[in-house]
Amino acid sequence: MDLRLARTLQVFTVIGALGLLLAQAVVIPVVSGWMAEAYPEFAWARWSLAIPLIAVLACVQVALLATWQLLGQVAKEEIFSGNARRWVDVMLGALSAAWIIAFATSTWQTVQNVSAPSILLGELLLLLVGIIVILLIVVLRGLLMRATELKVEMDAVV
Repeated sequence: MDLRLARTLQVFTVIGALGLLLAQAVVIPVVSGWMAEAYPEFAWARWSLAIPLIAVLACVQVALLATWQLLGQVAKEEIFSGNARRWVDVMLGALSAAWIIAFATSTWQTVQNVSAPSILLGELLLLLVGIIVILLIVVLRGLLMRATELKVEMDAVV
C-alpha cells in the first residue's frame, strides 16, 4: 500500500473516531432527551438505551484505534509481524463486544416492548451486518497469520 494512502486512511480513521466521540458526548444525550419528551411513555427507558449505544460506539472507537495502528504498520511495511496479529485481535474483541452489547440491548427492547417494529428490524439488519464483519475479520486474521508464517519462512530461506 502506498504511504500516502495509508496516512490518508489514518486521518479518516481519526476523523471517524472524533465523530463518534461527539456522538457519545453530545448527540446521544440530546436526542435521547428529545425522544423522552416526545414519547413520555418510554421516557423511563431513555438511559437504558442510551448507555449501551454509547458503549457500542466506544467499542467501535477501540476498533478504529486498532485500524489506525495497522495502517501505521502497513505504511512502515511491517504488517506481517506478531504485533499486527495483536491489533487484529484487539479489533476482533472490540467488535465482538459491541455486537454482544447490541444484541443484548435489542433483546431487552423486544422483551420490554419499548421500540417500534421498524427500529427493531433495522437493529436486526445491523446485527446481521455486524456478525458478517466479525466473520470477515476472522477469515482475514487467518490469512494474515498464514502470510506472516510464509514471510518468516521466506526470510529464513533468503
